[in-house]
Amino acid sequence: MKLPFFIAKRYLFPKRSKNEIKAYRTWQKVCFVIFGGGIVFELIVGEGLDFSSAYMVGKTAGNIILWSLILIIVLIFGKKNRSQNVVNIISYISLFGVAIGTAALVIVLSVFNGFEKLVLDMYNSFDPHIQITTSEGKTFKINEINDLISEEQEIENYSYVLEEKVFLEHKENQIIVQIKGVDVNYPKIVDVDSIIKLGEYFNNEFYQDKKVLIIGAGVYYNLDVDLSDMFSQLTITSPNKDSKYIKDKSDLIRSVFTPLGVFSVQAEYDNKYIITPLYVLQQVLDREGESTSVEINLRDPRRMSDFSDKLSEKLGEEYIVKTRLEQHEFLYKLLNSEKLAVFLILIFILIIASFNIVSSLSMMMIDKQNDIKTFWQIGSTKKQIQNIFFTKGFLGVLLGSFIGLFLGVAFSFSQQYFEFIPLQGNFVVSAYPIRVEWIDVLIVECIVLFIGLIASYFPAKGLTSKFLKTQNL
Repeated sequence: MKLPFFIAKRYLFPKRSKNEIKAYRTWQKVCFVIFGGGIVFELIVGEGLDFSSAYMVGKTAGNIILWSLILIIVLIFGKKNRSQNVVNIISYISLFGVAIGTAALVIVLSVFNGFEKLVLDMYNSFDPHIQITTSEGKTFKINEINDLISEEQEIENYSYVLEEKVFLEHKENQIIVQIKGVDVNYPKIVDVDSIIKLGEYFNNEFYQDKKVLIIGAGVYYNLDVDLSDMFSQLTITSPNKDSKYIKDKSDLIRSVFTPLGVFSVQAEYDNKYIITPLYVLQQVLDREGESTSVEINLRDPRRMSDFSDKLSEKLGEEYIVKTRLEQHEFLYKLLNSEKLAVFLILIFILIIASFNIVSSLSMMMIDKQNDIKTFWQIGSTKKQIQNIFFTKGFLGVLLGSFIGLFLGVAFSFSQQYFEFIPLQGNFVVSAYPIRVEWIDVLIVECIVLFIGLIASYFPAKGLTSKFLKTQNL
């Protein structure tokens, strides 16, 4: 079993002259000294290694490494044997294809992870860990469920919410929105200080029975509201809860509110929601003591799924319990399906790139036909000769995948910390969000090695049989 490996090693690493090896090792030392010395100099002489200086050091090191690779390639290709050069070129093309494909997989998946985290963080800043709604009707009595919830030790905080779709007017501007009445515990569920962009939130008890509103940024712009105008008012119109049909004004409820602040989470919520004290909305809609949902935050968010099942069993079929993921199930499925689609496309491209392995093995078999005859004549079996070329092809894939992983992870971390690729236009972040998931890196490596295994084994087996047959061996 050792013979094929050492023969493949001979093919993969042809013998170099002493001068070539000496030049390569000298260049390695130069790279290490300049890169390491730059960091040490910055730490000792400067005021520490900040991001800008680290970027310059990294850029300098990158240029050195780039020219090092060029020098190495020149040394490898600078052989007198022209046929060996051709084989080496094709081998390195296949290695380069595997490396680029692997790096592309890591980078694209990391970008998807970054966008996924960004989108989910925006949603999660407004959504609770657990949401309870009624399965019968629109609202439920708070006192019917309060005792069942309050006795749960895993719950950190909970807030009762009343929601209704209403018609909102400001001067000549009109829009349909979702009004959300929240109790005094709501700031313990949602970090309202982080989402308030203008004005203030009604934290003060003074506002709890006042008709005040916190409006989404989209609503704010669409209605052209001026918070600095103390006389600015918004009119809310909604159907009477006892009216099945709207025949005249008696079937409608109209109430005037004062805008107090503006919040911003993400476009869907900003264009849809306005927030008011729960007690006020209950009075306006004539739904005293009623709620449409309970929003719950747990002490341990990792227990969301288990606690949801436990609470569903406890509350029975009258209530629907949803985790944060289930509240936006379609969004999660959409993000995962897009990521999977792009992943499969890149895998397909990588499979096509792996055909270069067949070319390199074919050229090597032609170039080494005299050696193959020698191995056959000294007693090597067909299986051993086959393993020579299989090992050569697979080692090329292995090396290419490691190079690709390094490049992909290095690029991803560089973008994550230095943000050198900006996003165009007005967006919530200034640069492409990116996040490396090590499970993705492991999956990519396993898939690339599997493709390399297939692309090396079957061509090596087929080409060996065909070659021995044509040579009458």
